[in-house]
Amino acid sequence: MRVSPRPDRPGTGRRSGGVRLRSVDPLVPVVGAVSLLVYVLHGFHGALTRDLGIYSYAGQQVAEGVPPYVGVLNRAGPLAHVLPGAGALVARAGGLDDLVTMRVLFMLVAVAAVCLTYVLGRDLLGSRAAGLVSAGAMLAFHGFIEYASNGPREKTPMTLFIIGALWAVTHRRWFTAGVLTSLATLCLQTAFFSTFTAVAVGVLLLAHGRRLRSLVAVAAGGLVPVLVLLAWFALAGSLREAYEGFYGINRRYTVPNPLTTDRELVWEDLQQAYGTSVWLLFAGWVLLVLVSAAAASRRARAAQPWLAVLPAMTAGLLAGTWWILQEYDAWADLFPLLPFAALGLGAAYAVATRALAPRWQAVSATVLAGAAVVVALTYAATSRDDTLDEQREATRAVLATLDADATITSVEAPQPLVLTGRRNPTRYQMFRSGLQDYMDDTWPGGLVGFQEDLVADGSDLVAVGETVSMRWRASLQPEYVYVGSAPLWDWYARASLGEDTIADLREAAGHDPDDPLAEPLAP
Repeated sequence: MRVSPRPDRPGTGRRSGGVRLRSVDPLVPVVGAVSLLVYVLHGFHGALTRDLGIYSYAGQQVAEGVPPYVGVLNRAGPLAHVLPGAGALVARAGGLDDLVTMRVLFMLVAVAAVCLTYVLGRDLLGSRAAGLVSAGAMLAFHGFIEYASNGPREKTPMTLFIIGALWAVTHRRWFTAGVLTSLATLCLQTAFFSTFTAVAVGVLLLAHGRRLRSLVAVAAGGLVPVLVLLAWFALAGSLREAYEGFYGINRRYTVPNPLTTDRELVWEDLQQAYGTSVWLLFAGWVLLVLVSAAAASRRARAAQPWLAVLPAMTAGLLAGTWWILQEYDAWADLFPLLPFAALGLGAAYAVATRALAPRWQAVSATVLAGAAVVVALTYAATSRDDTLDEQREATRAVLATLDADATITSVEAPQPLVLTGRRNPTRYQMFRSGLQDYMDDTWPGGLVGFQEDLVADGSDLVAVGETVSMRWRASLQPEYVYVGSAPLWDWYARASLGEDTIADLREAAGHDPDDPLAEPLAP
């Protein structure tokens, strides 16, 4: 299971007659098939949450020719709109369901991420066995499984691009590393800190005598995706919206939320999302740092040349950790660090089994990877749910009582828009975490003026997210009345639809007269 070092691997020297890994590694399709099995078992009908709905809706808008940030204001990178849009385009070309197709596409991205983790571990650590352990760890992370088939979420392709950038560092492909770092950042800005740090430190450690040239190659690679997107935005006349969504609003209005603000709540959040695999995360990070420390020993580097690369990975881990300590919203914020944890576990395995015969390396790696697969399969089978089917039925039942061209406005509830293919009358759907301040500064009359304009617009229905404040809901009344709920949002209907229609809507939405929302709210 040990791979002969590449001729250009740090510390091995260059030679033309070195033994190379076969061009086709039979373990890659095996890793892919097992990953596919896990993700398919998890299913594609999990709940469409508010955030997943925003990315799905953004993708549908891109598929209709609307540039990122113009169809919906979203503070993630533009690829968070573009990549779901690719799924929506495939769906429409084949007469398929938009959302399920987007989820299948993102599942394939997740499969590619696990396969690339294997290749990264194999090439960096010089061992198929170590690559298998790394891939097993990546597959076992519960949170990654959750979004692998129940997306689309921008963090899944972001993770793939991060892994690719680390692989490019291993092979000193600096232009490629720059391109992939840029793509990861264009999915989600927070990927920049860990990925760029790993690439930059990799240049300093590995590009002996050519550091400046290599850094220029990284910068040139990073500019390519940016320039392509800038050209698109310029041609579409949406440069200002793109600047606001990607940088301006985040810089001026996003409210910092340090991880240390409520440690108990953070720990509960991590345990709920990652389960037993949270310990794999912590172990991988610690082991990456410890194994990297061995690179300080010249003797250790001579025995295991790949140690020369590992400090770059640790630098990326530390930079990513630093950022998360400054800004933490939820468990998915750890996605930029998942590849480092998987690599740390693979590196520790490579050190621990260095003296073993290849046969025993194969056996031990298979056992460890098999255990990881059991963990992944158990989570996939036990966490599978079909809430999406309930959301579809709830939306269908309500809209069946109205004309086919009935309109819907979303207040932090994009789900019914996604499920019906309707367009929100405005690009604004999110009103928290600093966006309320942005509305106060940019909308005529501020957020209150926006609420008044929303009511005056006269949509037939307003879908309101479950966590939207009572004050927001009160701003809809008396022109709108509460008629019932669906999984993760509530329905408000235009009172002027008439008493008979309101009664039909309440019956369709399962209205409970004892529900506190059924009573008029004080403004």
